[in-house]
Parts: sequence; structure tokens; C-alpha cells
Amino acid sequence: MRALPALLVLAAVTLSSCASAPRPRVMHQVDSAREAPAAREAASLAPQAFARAEQLRQRSLRAFDAGDRSGAQILAEHALAAYSRAVILTRLVKAQSELARAKQRLTKAQAELGTLDEQLAKLSAEADVLELRVKVARDAQPLAANTPSTPERERARRDAASALASQARLLCTAAHMLDARRATLPDHFAKLDALDKQLAAKGAQTPIDDATRLRSACLRELSEVRRRAVKDGGLADALLAELSQPGNLFPFRDDRGVVITVRDLFTAAGQLKADAEERLAVLGKVAKAHPEFPVLVVFHTSRTAPGLDAGRAESVLGALRKAGATRVETRSAGSALPVVEPKRGGARERNERIEIIFVSPA
Repeated sequence: MRALPALLVLAAVTLSSCASAPRPRVMHQVDSAREAPAAREAASLAPQAFARAEQLRQRSLRAFDAGDRSGAQILAEHALAAYSRAVILTRLVKAQSELARAKQRLTKAQAELGTLDEQLAKLSAEADVLELRVKVARDAQPLAANTPSTPERERARRDAASALASQARLLCTAAHMLDARRATLPDHFAKLDALDKQLAAKGAQTPIDDATRLRSACLRELSEVRRRAVKDGGLADALLAELSQPGNLFPFRDDRGVVITVRDLFTAAGQLKADAEERLAVLGKVAKAHPEFPVLVVFHTSRTAPGLDAGRAESVLGALRKAGATRVETRSAGSALPVVEPKRGGARERNERIEIIFVSPA
């Protein structure tokens, strides 16, 4: 009987020690992690992962209440890892959402950029048209009649008239290539033929006024044909950019269209050089890819070698056609449009050249 009180006291001490045993530290860490703002955000953005963490936390609490301290600690560690996973998933969801919004902003910006590019191209084309109209109108203004002058001045006038007549013929030829049925062109060509005869006649007064008027008329014809044929003014810009890509063609634009100047194409025997065939093949392929641009090949000679070799002209045309060019014509400008003064040293090499002109339809 005396042993019974001692047993009761021992049991009471044991129960008291169990009731006051502290929770494992990791369970407090779980509570802190659960109350953190990131965890609360995870409850809405990663609900399944958060629910899993909550489930492990509850199991840890039940294990501790049942006196299973080791089990409670293990479950709490799993719960802490689950909360961390929920937070990471939340960050991933937010990152994916931000990525989607960034892609939307990028798509919108690209669309706006495309619209701005279109507007810029349209404004550029309109500016080119207005500039050409101003030029045509300015050239069409009546000029004061030229009176006879000194022999030196007359020679200068004759050279200028020959250049204007040659430019006029090339402009009218470009208009004819774009619209072969244009009714007003035959009259201009007839006037140009008559003008050439006047320029060839010795002793006659230089018809520079007629040459000026014919050049203005042919430029006006070309601009009218373009205005009626094609509305897209960006075609020549695109072709110019394409021909600039190789880096060795050096294209430029003038009233006729996009121009490539080539020299030194032939051997001493009059045969096309290998590299010349390659260059012409490139241009022929471009012409094939852009059939809306007829090709005008203009041969420029020098005063020391004024004649045009028909065989060489046919060789150039044949190389272009072989590469795919279909609308090709050739003209000779003679020595009327020199690049440098013919009397200067090396003038022949500079002045003898061939222009490959992609006649712009707009």
C-alpha cells in the first residue's frame, strides 16, 4: 500500500513533463513560412501546392498532439519544403504571366512599327512624286530664246543640245517601254530625229531651245505613264536596296529608274569576259524576279571611238536574256553624255560605259 502513492506521484510527474514538452523548432518555422506574404500569394496563384503544404502541416500538428514528436518533426520539415515549393511555383506563374504580357507588348510594338514603316514609305513615295512634278513643271517653263553667239559659245551650246537630245530620247524610250501604245510618243521621236539632223548639220544655228523643250516633254511623258500605271512608289526603293546588297554593283537612281553602270566587259577580241558574264547574269536574274521593270541598256561611246559595235550590244543583250530578262531593249547615246571632259587624260576609259537601267514603273 505504501508503494501506491509513489507510483501516483511518478505518473503525475511523467504526465506533467509530456504536457510541457516544447514543439520542434521546425514547426515554428512552418508557422512563419505559412504567414509570410509570399505564402499567402501562393494560396491564390499555386493553390494545389499550397493545399499540399497545409495538409502536411495539419498532419504534423496531429502527430505532435498524439505525442509523436519525431513524426511531427519529419512532417513539419516536409510541410516547410512544400511551402517553399508553393512559393517557387508562384514566382514561376508570375514570370510566365509577365512573359506573356511582354510578348503582347512586343507584338503590339512590331505592329505599330510596321504601320509606321508603311506610312514612311507612302510619304516618301508622295514626296518623290511631288518632287518630280515640280521638276517637270520647272522644265516646262518657257525659256528666253537663245541668240547666236561666239564660235566657242556655240560649240558649248551644241554639246549641251546634244546632251539634252540624248537625255530626251532615253526618257521617251523609257516611257515607251512602260507603255508602247502611248499615242503622243511617236511625235516626240519624230521631233528628236529631226533635231539630230539639225545637230549634225554644220554651220546651222544650235537648236538648244528645241532640245530643252523636247527633254521636258519626254520627262513629262514618262511621269504621266508612271502615274497611270502603278501607284506603289516603293518598288524602285526596294529594287535599289536589293541591288545594293552584293556591294559591287553600286546602283543609283535617276529620272529613268535604277541604274547600274558597267565598264571593261570585253576582251581585246570583243568577247565578253568571264566576270562580265557573271555580273550580267546577276542583273538578268534580278530582271527576271522583277518583270515590272523593263531593262534599257544604254551604250556610251567616246569621241575617239564613236561607233557602237552591234556584236558587243548583242552579247550584252544575250547574256541578260539568258539569265531570264525578258523585256530588254538597247540604245546608243553616242558621246553626247560624257562623264568627264573628253579632252582630259583618261577620259575615254571613263566615258565609254554601259548603263543597265531598270526602268521604274512608278
